[in-house]
Amino acid sequence: MHKTFTKVFIDESLPFLELRYSNSNAHYKRHFHDTFSIGVNKEGRSIYENSTKSYTLDKNMLSIINPLEVHSCNSCSDVLNIYYMLYLDTKWCMNIQKLINCEIKEFVKIPIHILEDESFYKDFISLCEFIFHDNSILEKEDELIKFFLNFFSLYLENKEVELVDARFQEILLYLDENYKENISLDELSNKFELNSFYIIRLFKSQMNLTPHSYLLNVRINKAKEYLKNGYSIIDTALECGFFDQSHFHKNFLKIVAITPKEYKVNFIQ
Repeated sequence: MHKTFTKVFIDESLPFLELRYSNSNAHYKRHFHDTFSIGVNKEGRSIYENSTKSYTLDKNMLSIINPLEVHSCNSCSDVLNIYYMLYLDTKWCMNIQKLINCEIKEFVKIPIHILEDESFYKDFISLCEFIFHDNSILEKEDELIKFFLNFFSLYLENKEVELVDARFQEILLYLDENYKENISLDELSNKFELNSFYIIRLFKSQMNLTPHSYLLNVRINKAKEYLKNGYSIIDTALECGFFDQSHFHKNFLKIVAITPKEYKVNFIQ
């Protein structure tokens, strides 16, 4: 029998979330949370009860639990369950929902208890693994925003209004000039005296990117210049604000679709 474990991710820089990773087969009485929650099984099956309905939670399914919904989720197979459970503050969720529909004034409950979708299932597991892995807080926050924009868009009418704000160009210039720095949403909010979610809305409206994704693109564009000019890969990584060569390699490949080494060889005389 495998040894049971439970790991919990919390961080004061992301106070709106708690993520649990466990293979415990402990059984829970019916209960509720004041958070919005999503859970998946990586291994095993569960009986998931929510309100008056019962479901078999298996692979390619996400359990969805709105705040204050009375529920339980307990193993029903011989396999030791391995699962992720993510708890999110409803105010944070509402602010993400408002990026999709500007008319939203309070958190909109999701109208289903189960989402059976292989793509979202895999994306959610990837998100959870990314959060537990040794990635920066800024990257974790960015991946959370992108996932939940896609998720909530399944259930909300898109009423996004194009935003025009002269300060947007000032923000772009600031990021362009300080691309080596790990600039958080809170820092942008304080510097420009704007709500952080308003800044996200500006970027989404004007460029369909998050602020962090924009900053990452600026870094990669700068990195291409350094590589063209003969800088080594490690020096380029450090000059462009990446933690190390591995961090640089991963992000360069995502945006340019080739590795820094493959890109650099084109300019070696």
